[in-house]
Amino acid sequence: MLRSAPELQTAIGYQFSDLFLLEKALTHTSYAASQERAYSYERLEFLGDAVLELVVSSYLFQKHADLNEGTLTKFRTMLVNTLHLADRGKDLQIGKWILTAKSVSNSTQVITSNSILADVMESLIAAIYMDGGLAAATQFIQRFVITDHPTYIDELQSFNFKGQLIERCQRDNLGTPEYEITKTTGPDHEPNYIMQVVVNGDVVGFGEGRSKKEASQLAAEDALKNWEALFDRGSHQHEL
Repeated sequence: MLRSAPELQTAIGYQFSDLFLLEKALTHTSYAASQERAYSYERLEFLGDAVLELVVSSYLFQKHADLNEGTLTKFRTMLVNTLHLADRGKDLQIGKWILTAKSVSNSTQVITSNSILADVMESLIAAIYMDGGLAAATQFIQRFVITDHPTYIDELQSFNFKGQLIERCQRDNLGTPEYEITKTTGPDHEPNYIMQVVVNGDVVGFGEGRSKKEASQLAAEDALKNWEALFDRGSHQHEL
């Protein structure tokens, strides 16, 4: 049984009722072979992969009601890919708890391998799921896998309004929104941009900001707020 189980459980924020599940989740095939054990983390990894995808898919589906299937898939891929899982495993220092055979000459490489760390993260998710159910696994995934993903957060912030406007236009067959700077005010070192967004040949929103990105986001937000009035009952005719 793992001697460091209390320390590890504190790190992951979950206390196991069945410590054998935790041990299996951390058992590398080399250790299983050296100890003549019939188990390693591989079967749990298989289950954990499915639980992870379910939880992340459910989270994205509920949190981002306006995103289409393609965008949801893109964000899910960010959150479940090997490199991201390995990074989260490194943050938790999972490698120091992986059980490997002493005879494995490159054991250091084994416990720092991105693919192995990602596999162990998935097996750990499965162990938590088997021990505490979906709610416990969901809590772990949301705390250690979903939160603080920099690429996901950055892309989501930039996607929010402009991305939603693109999807709305595609849904209603209105082409691609076009952004135009109508006026620039302020000194050269600190300009202020006023921008309009044009959909299907008509101006549908305005935005003002200290950067072109900010102004375009606000213009897209303005267009989304006015969408129902601008395109009443599915008609593409509107009045400004």
